[in-house]
Amino acid sequence: MPADRRRRFEAIIRIIDLVVYAAVFVGGVYALVGTPATVVDELESAPWLIVVWAFLLLAGGGVGFVGRLMRRWMVEVPATVLAAFGILIYFVVLGRFAFASITSSVAVALVLVAMGLMVRRWAELQIFATDPDHSDFRSRMAEALRRKTPNFVQRHE
Repeated sequence: MPADRRRRFEAIIRIIDLVVYAAVFVGGVYALVGTPATVVDELESAPWLIVVWAFLLLAGGGVGFVGRLMRRWMVEVPATVLAAFGILIYFVVLGRFAFASITSSVAVALVLVAMGLMVRRWAELQIFATDPDHSDFRSRMAEALRRKTPNFVQRHE
């Protein structure tokens, strides 16, 4: 694949990741300030769950976005986990109302897409986190903290 084409595809992937992280963050804002009355009624005995849910989405989306924007993939690893758990809670909450209307069905489908993209990014980050030249934990962490997500990945074929 030509270098220019590879750069374009990597830029597109990066933009998609940034959009997904931003959407997760916005979902956290929505969960915090605009939780639907049906959800609040469901969680009547445990309103603190809304704060936990919002925190997972806000932290996962916000930290993931900044990490991806600054090309510091190391902070994305915990961010993807936080975001995935926040999205999972979103899915569970919306899943109960999934077939109440076409709008809620579409919302559930979009939540599943976001979850799939978070899992994809987490799996991709696991590739960055492994380096066969560094076998002990200390050297792996030191090497991981030195690396950034490149603008262009040189592939040796």
